[in-house]
Amino acid sequence: MNNIRDLSQYQRSNEPIFWGLFGFGGMVIAFAFPALVGMMIYVGLTGDASSFQISNVLHTWWGAAAAFLIVFGTSFHCMHRIFFSLHDLKFHPGKAGKAICYGIATILSVAAACGLAMGL
Repeated sequence: MNNIRDLSQYQRSNEPIFWGLFGFGGMVIAFAFPALVGMMIYVGLTGDASSFQISNVLHTWWGAAAAFLIVFGTSFHCMHRIFFSLHDLKFHPGKAGKAICYGIATILSVAAACGLAMGL
């Protein structure tokens, strides 16, 4: 009966949440960015046509939701990568660094949500 592990020795962690956001952001970068680049090339990168057409897309609920998910996923992915790159460089920022990194990602996401909500 010694094979049964005592589950009380394990502590709950919030790490799966942050790794999930990191994975989501990586997936957004892998799938959404090439599509965005293709769309930008299709409508033209310069001139009034591109800003007008993209503005029309962002004024729909699905366009705003897609833009928010891209900003949200990318910001959390990048800040998670920066946080763990600091560990690789032997600089351990601790809980304050974690709060700063994920706080920046949260601020960027809230700013994107507010900006997109004002445009709808």
